[in-house]
Amino acid sequence: MEKAYDHLQTESDWYRRWEENSLFTPSGHDTGIPFSIILPPPNVTGSLHIGHALTLSLPDIIVRRKKMQGFNVLWLPGVDHAGIATQMMVEKNLKKEKGLSKEDLGREQFLQLVWDWKNVSQQKIVSQIKKLGLALDWSRMKFTLSDEMQQVVKKVFVKLYREGKIYQGTYMVNRCPSCKTVLSDLEVEHKEVHGRLTYIRYPLRQEPGRWVVVATTRPETMLGDVAVAVHPKDARYKKLIGQEILLPLTGRAIPLLGDDDVDRNFGTGAVKVTPAHDPADFKIALKHHLEKIVVIDELARMTGPIPEKYIGLDRFACRQEVLNDLRALAMIEKEEEYTHNVGHCQRCETVVEPNISRQWFLKTAELAPPAIRAVVENQIVFIPDKWKKVYYNWMENIQDWCISRQLWWGHRIPAYYCRDCQEVVVAEENPGCCPHCVGARLVQDEDVLDTWFSSALWPFTTLGWQDDSQDFKTFYPTSIMATAFDIIFFWVARMIMMGIHFGGAVPFREVLINGLIRDEKGQKMSKTKNNAVDPLDIIREYGADALRFTLAIQAVPGMDISLSLNRIKGYKAFANKIWNASRYVIMNLKGDEELVIDAGRISDTDKWVLHLLNTTVEKVNRCFDDYRMYEAADLIYHFLWDEYCDWYLEFSKSDLASPQTRSVLKLTLFRILQLLHPFMPFISEEIYQKIRTDKEFLLQTEFPAFNKDFVFSQAHAAIETLKKVVAETRKTRTENRIEPNKKIPIFLKCEAAAEKKHLKKHLKYFDFLSRSLQTEIVADLSVLPKGFRGVSQNWEILLPFVSEQDRQQELQRLRGEHDKLSKLIGQMEGKLSGGGFAEKAPAEIIQNFKKNLQEYIEKKIKIGKTIDDLS
Repeated sequence: MEKAYDHLQTESDWYRRWEENSLFTPSGHDTGIPFSIILPPPNVTGSLHIGHALTLSLPDIIVRRKKMQGFNVLWLPGVDHAGIATQMMVEKNLKKEKGLSKEDLGREQFLQLVWDWKNVSQQKIVSQIKKLGLALDWSRMKFTLSDEMQQVVKKVFVKLYREGKIYQGTYMVNRCPSCKTVLSDLEVEHKEVHGRLTYIRYPLRQEPGRWVVVATTRPETMLGDVAVAVHPKDARYKKLIGQEILLPLTGRAIPLLGDDDVDRNFGTGAVKVTPAHDPADFKIALKHHLEKIVVIDELARMTGPIPEKYIGLDRFACRQEVLNDLRALAMIEKEEEYTHNVGHCQRCETVVEPNISRQWFLKTAELAPPAIRAVVENQIVFIPDKWKKVYYNWMENIQDWCISRQLWWGHRIPAYYCRDCQEVVVAEENPGCCPHCVGARLVQDEDVLDTWFSSALWPFTTLGWQDDSQDFKTFYPTSIMATAFDIIFFWVARMIMMGIHFGGAVPFREVLINGLIRDEKGQKMSKTKNNAVDPLDIIREYGADALRFTLAIQAVPGMDISLSLNRIKGYKAFANKIWNASRYVIMNLKGDEELVIDAGRISDTDKWVLHLLNTTVEKVNRCFDDYRMYEAADLIYHFLWDEYCDWYLEFSKSDLASPQTRSVLKLTLFRILQLLHPFMPFISEEIYQKIRTDKEFLLQTEFPAFNKDFVFSQAHAAIETLKKVVAETRKTRTENRIEPNKKIPIFLKCEAAAEKKHLKKHLKYFDFLSRSLQTEIVADLSVLPKGFRGVSQNWEILLPFVSEQDRQQELQRLRGEHDKLSKLIGQMEGKLSGGGFAEKAPAEIIQNFKKNLQEYIEKKIKIGKTIDDLS
């Protein structure tokens, strides 16, 4: 092995070799239990950011372990066409590079440009995924807008339409003037905005000189008012109900009507009714059969039957004009600062415009209840459990889903309009002629489907539901869906509804919700916010293994992660530690080592490490089974660094002549590499090849499991005693500035017979690790020359002084430690007697607290005696 670990060299070629040997492709003859995960498809908007690295690497960790446990695993990749996001990126790029709009190119030419973008983006994404080391079966790669997926989406749309679940309707929708399309409610983010509330005088037609004052945050929409509404029981307006009002600036007469939905406490209690531009007003208009006058178009410009001077103005420019004109006519009662929530486009953050439009909708009334029951009955389990409450809350209040979008990039709606009889024909393919009038003038709907419509079909369509394929029969329902909490509504809920309806079963058994990776300002990372970090930059600098391990050890389900380069650097250092430890083991192997260990022939230190490794394996498997990968990673990290490297490799230096110890070195390294492999596949594979067993690749070996033959409790206790005394001795040497390599005589005293016996048996390790010239375990330290003292539970340590200065220095140190213990004991006793802690804390906590207190008291007594002795 090279002396220094080079992640660039190690990670450069392994993925190609894994692929060439079909390590990630499930065998048709595999008899293992099926386990499948469908990759949450990244958007082809460019390349991946580090947030994707989290979402993708966590399920890969699960997948690799499952493969090593003998499951028949499918980890299926794919990418998403991402309608709005991709079209927006391509339009922006087109404008920047050529100064053109999509309309300048035309639909066909623009779509070809998007396809070119998609191909380049997909290539980048696949390259990034491979650099991350994901064990994906690329032979089954899918794309949400492929020819195959287009046929499936059309099939599903037509089926839902014929079931009466898809319909066309004219309703109030959210429209983004910048993205030039309608948005579902989920695609609108409400943000607190500091605006103004304007109180406008609306003159009563029958009573000149009198008016009703109406408060609004959007004065420009008054041009589309069709009524003023008050609560029928509001005493201020009760007698005015039925009168007509002259709409300022237009002179149009509109009614003053009573409606129970009016909030008497908002503004003046009288509200303007603008049905074409406000969801609440739209409902009032339906109840009272009012006209709906559109005064703001799809691009947020003023339009319709309004004064000529306002036509064509941007909505916000018009707002100022309207206010100026109202002030000039003395029609404004007052203006005041007002903070309220305003809908913004999730993608581009433009203020959304409520708009009446004819769109396609999916009824959810019949689809939602089975999806709710699936979670209630634990057919689907959310991890962490708290997210199911969020899921229920949304599902129980779900609205019909607006599924049409005014875009060019996406699944075009399979609906055709007959120009002869005006009928709508929904079919998978253009029928050629109208089935109603036999006319041949059929025109396909210009709109495309919401991206999330095709994404909702992802689990069962990627597995071949449409062909009743063997993959669908074997791997559906899938095992886990790993995703972020911010798309539970967008994606998870919709996959559950569609999966049950079409797949005949839940689409997955478990939903693993991970947090988001945020930047240093706490913002979610995304390409559209321009704060994304390319994982390839991190991988080049620190390695994919270091990145994967960093993400895994921080990924507490449902909690966000702040990106920290220092932590990534730290786990690159961990990779170096793994390399150096492995190099030590491999350099000391002689070729006669066995992986089958004879417990009767190995040393206590060998038994100790096997016992500790066995315990770690048991805990790691338990963590994996509960999806606590962060805890599993932490266990492996601390076992390898704190126990294996810091202690066992040091113990082994005294026993390298023993083939039994060398066998244990080889076996423990092999098991460590197996535990590490799901987290750090590249470095573990590279090292495994140096000690390879009968399997060609590490992924083909069996993941470690608890071994009842490796339970050595007595040996473990003995070596823990050795460690304790060595650690205190080293501490005493360090505190008293004794040169690390200087060998000195050491005297020990122990009050526990069993521990004394253990240490006597292992004095060679103590001498080596403590740099002891000669070690004696004695009954009384007071008869010996004075020296530096250390105390560790049942043990007292004496390192003889060389001079009077050493004695004074040791007295000073001991008095300081004695004072600290006195203060600590006082605080703990006060806490116990205070009442609150002792009454409220669990019994187990109180018991441990008292045990620690007693140990501190005993240590203080021993230090006090030593002070007296030295004085």
